[in-house]
Amino acid sequence: MGTIAFLKKDFVRYSKAKPSTLKVFRLAMAKPGFRAMFLYRLGRSLKDKRLSFLAGLCQRIMHHACHCYISVTADIGPGFLIAHVGGIVVGGKTVIGKNCDIRQNVTFGGNFSKKDEQGRSQPTLSDGVSIGAGACILGPVKIGENAIIGANSVVTRDVPANMIASGIPARVLKERWDINSDRKL
Repeated sequence: MGTIAFLKKDFVRYSKAKPSTLKVFRLAMAKPGFRAMFLYRLGRSLKDKRLSFLAGLCQRIMHHACHCYISVTADIGPGFLIAHVGGIVVGGKTVIGKNCDIRQNVTFGGNFSKKDEQGRSQPTLSDGVSIGAGACILGPVKIGENAIIGANSVVTRDVPANMIASGIPARVLKERWDINSDRKL
């Protein structure tokens, strides 16, 4: 998938309208969360083309224009939604799956150089994960599909799929329920 395809999927998470180039640019000017994703996608594309100086410039513009830091070396899937943009930090080598969403003051980063079996030191989020305001996901943890991380939680251990975790340190509280039926997800 290319940069434009990712931006269109991001666009759909912010606006239910059919994406067009003009609408994507208009939304980037209007919504700081989408503007941050626009600059990240542009910077990531430039980094992939070995234009590191321009990629770094996109990061700096994002930092000043959106009050957040998303490393262009992070791997973010399509449909990423930033509900409130202030204070977000996404460290390099963080992996975020499709259709994830985060709120303000969320941090994804290392944890005192701890590494997993593959040598990774940053978090990995599966598809459909939702992160509450002020949460910190630290170290080489894995967050399973459709998990919810509560506000102001500090996650230093893996969270299984379809679970709700919260607290300091975060603990799995219960399994998610599908709001449209009487069954668990």
